[in-house]
Amino acid sequence: MIENRTVAAIIVAAGNSTRMGFDKLLYNLDGQTVLEKSVRAFDEHPAIDELVIVVGENAEKAAPLLQNMHKPVRLVPGGATRAQSVQNGLAQIRSDFVAVHDAARPFVSQTVITAALNAAFRMGAAAPAVPVKDTVKVIGADGMVKYTPDRSGLYAVQTPQCFRTELYRKALRAVSNGEVTDDCSVLELAGVPVQLTQGDYANYKITTREDLPVYREERQMHIGHGYDVHRLVEGRKLILGGVEIPYDKGLLGHSDADVLTHAVMDALLGAAALGDIGHLFPDNDPAYEGADSIGLLRKVGELLKQQGWDVENLDATILCQAPKLAPHIAAMRENISRALGVDVTNVSVKATTEEKLGFTGAGDGIAAHCVCLLTRLDSQS
Repeated sequence: MIENRTVAAIIVAAGNSTRMGFDKLLYNLDGQTVLEKSVRAFDEHPAIDELVIVVGENAEKAAPLLQNMHKPVRLVPGGATRAQSVQNGLAQIRSDFVAVHDAARPFVSQTVITAALNAAFRMGAAAPAVPVKDTVKVIGADGMVKYTPDRSGLYAVQTPQCFRTELYRKALRAVSNGEVTDDCSVLELAGVPVQLTQGDYANYKITTREDLPVYREERQMHIGHGYDVHRLVEGRKLILGGVEIPYDKGLLGHSDADVLTHAVMDALLGAAALGDIGHLFPDNDPAYEGADSIGLLRKVGELLKQQGWDVENLDATILCQAPKLAPHIAAMRENISRALGVDVTNVSVKATTEEKLGFTGAGDGIAAHCVCLLTRLDSQS
């Protein structure tokens, strides 16, 4: 290490985790959140003098870190883009060198940090990287492969990316492109050489749920059941699972009265304890008069994703004496799977008669049952 050099660590934690459906930085890793584990790696490094955490909507939950660290630490609001967030953090430091780290890389080692810092002390700019393991294809707008680059010269860059502070500020002033993908790109565009150091495959970035340790072992499972029934009347279209079925009667209701899709929605909402379709889409609201139930199902799917739920599978049964529904089942499954963004193999739809028993057997109406399984990470609760 070079003596008498001050170093600030900027931990970028202002993302919204849209691909996760919840704040991944608050996920628990052996008693620490992802964010705390990332910050602590720099708090414990002997070369780091100050910490700046760039936060977004998670500011309130990140605040306790101020009391839990040994070195001076500040929270700074992020910007609209990652580049703006880093600049906000950079404006708060006075250290000679800066190490910019993604908070979503909680497994960074002291060895990786040290190597990148030492190279930055010598060269002015450095970042850890690992050789790309997989063959990489370059494709065109049509999705067809254009060529395969030589993998021996390809590296996946990690963080912390370390720079002489004034050199980085000068590069930022010289580069107007705010869409750079990482901090090193700013230096590269400004014509400043960047030294790559030895990274670590364990220093990966948590981007999707599958990146979280023991993802499958730590998932909640909720089962839901839905039931709905509508009367058959003349002068209405018969719509089931978003499919218009030729028949001399249709189902009576405020919306399109799609009894199958209504049962599916109630099962999903019930599994997530989010009420029922009557609560979400009231039948006295003019906005839902004649509404397309598949469109409403799409909204239910979006609500589930916001709550962190995944639809694992669903199984529905339609109780209908007439007409015959078998020719339309495949289309119903496709419509439901598309609305929820799940594979059609996870959507089961069956139809049965009731041997002319009861109101459905008499042809007075059609009913439907649905059961479903939802899963999400335990940390969502």
